Amino acid sequence: YGANEERALTRVLNSRVWGVGGTETDKFEKAFAQYHHCKYCVTMTNGSVTLRNALIACGIEAGSEVIVPPYTFLATGTSVIEANCVPIFADIDPDTYCIKPNKIKDAITSHTKAIIPVHLGGQSADMDEIMKIAKKHGLYVIEDSAHAHGAEYKGRRVGSIGDIGSFSFQSSKNLCSGEGGAIVSNNKDLA
Repeated sequence: YGANEERALTRVLNSRVWGVGGTETDKFEKAFAQYHHCKYCVTMTNGSVTLRNALIACGIEAGSEVIVPPYTFLATGTSVIEANCVPIFADIDPDTYCIKPNKIKDAITSHTKAIIPVHLGGQSADMDEIMKIAKKHGLYVIEDSAHAHGAEYKGRRVGSIGDIGSFSFQSSKNLCSGEGGAIVSNNKDLA
């Protein structure tokens, strides 16, 4: 951190408005949405909550299956469980460590309702293939972009390609604020 962050913190502290009624969150949401080429951004307490709320926003019903990679932070799978759904693992591509599209195809059943590809370490999943699969089977795509702030896939920012993009600002992330999360979307109803 530096002088800019210190001034921002002092501005918020001196405003004496640290929660509801403050303006910093609105400013951040607008800037973060724009940065990711999305119309909407909604901040939340952390990245785990953004994933769970994304599933709820998509109307994924209890007992539904959600395809996730096995190589990720545990929140990708546990958020599915918290939404009363069943995580189904589809293996990763050893070259990218991201979920492999042909493994997604193998995991789809009549109970599958969504795919959560994880963009890991700034490396993006194969979103062209994932979006084709999702479209063919009528599945939602929630991009777990917690480790890929600012990463691009074929000129598009990750998080902006699927139905919802999920981000974390936890201290181990490449863009951090200690804690926090946000979703981005171009779909007003989902946002």
